[in-house]
Amino acid sequence: MQFLGATQVFSGKEFLPSNTILVLDDVRKLIDIISLNEIDELKVEKHEGIITPGFINAHCHLELSHLKDTIKKHTGIVDFGLGVMQHRNTLPETLQIEAMVEADKEMVKQGIVAVGDISNTNLSISTKKASNIYYHTFVELIALNPERASIVFDNGQQLLLDFKNVSLHGSLAPHAPYSASKELIQLISHYCFQNNSPTSIHNQESKAENDFFQFKIGDYLRLYEQIGLTINYFTPTQKSSLLSIIDAFHPSVNTLLVHNTFSSNEDLKISRQLHQQLFWCLCPNANLYIENTLPDITELIKQNCNLVIGTDSLASNSGLSMIDEINTICKNFPKIPLDILLQAATFNGAYFLGISHQYGELNPNTNCGINLIEGKKGEFRVKKLA
Repeated sequence: MQFLGATQVFSGKEFLPSNTILVLDDVRKLIDIISLNEIDELKVEKHEGIITPGFINAHCHLELSHLKDTIKKHTGIVDFGLGVMQHRNTLPETLQIEAMVEADKEMVKQGIVAVGDISNTNLSISTKKASNIYYHTFVELIALNPERASIVFDNGQQLLLDFKNVSLHGSLAPHAPYSASKELIQLISHYCFQNNSPTSIHNQESKAENDFFQFKIGDYLRLYEQIGLTINYFTPTQKSSLLSIIDAFHPSVNTLLVHNTFSSNEDLKISRQLHQQLFWCLCPNANLYIENTLPDITELIKQNCNLVIGTDSLASNSGLSMIDEINTICKNFPKIPLDILLQAATFNGAYFLGISHQYGELNPNTNCGINLIEGKKGEFRVKKLA
């Protein structure tokens, strides 16, 4: 039996009393939480820093790991997306898988115990199957043309079976408002409701997305032209992209909105009134990599949005580290309380994925993992203790 103590202990929801001690078994799995006065203090392994549960990376693209340092920074989302399409299949599948294996190892080292991962193919299956990380795969579907919704949805179910047939967890997800029709979103969200599973969508990552929905103008027209997509069927809604599609999601399905870089106060307020199970994913390093700007995280907190944190992909990030994401937020929004960010990185992500009974909180006899955060705010480092 081993005993762990630290300067502070964060449960996943709150800071625990300063005399909190974690009891671990011989394989360093958490079996009890006690007070220091219950044991001999000399038996305690003491640490300077903050003990937390293992991190939950709510949004990642493991499939894009081979694109690290391939796409230029600050190009904007359209050129970034074109870059992904241009380069994602230039390497042999064996090398793509090797990159995924290394990315998975990096996340383990960074104290990540569970990941919500976007997949467009079944290429990540072998990596996920062999990993100690819990993966929930969001099979991502793309079809802006409403007439293609049914066939794309059916194909997505078949791809999802590839994961489920080898006992990997997963569900379906639309890519983004500008690439998935309301008809497709409704099919996906209803499917997730029937199967009691979460879904996800990239949301308002650029100003161009709102321009397209409001007036059918802006940089997305260039995207559609370059990929040869005719969009005569699309009629502008005169509303933001989020408010144009939010009612297509089933209000009882845990729904992740990723990036939210250009979500307005009105977007936050109205969408939350229409949908009580929204989760807002912060990927600050990817936001800076692509658009060189950040969402108004202070406003997200002010409006009591359920925050989670993701790393996005190595195509849009220099690493897959949750603590690096927290550091970026701390540097740009120094007044945000640390406990809000730690909960976003632990319990909230697990709750979104439907795994909070096993992950995201320091609970005995679960797979919560134990991390130690060292250093000062904005310059944190993480060490995986268990």
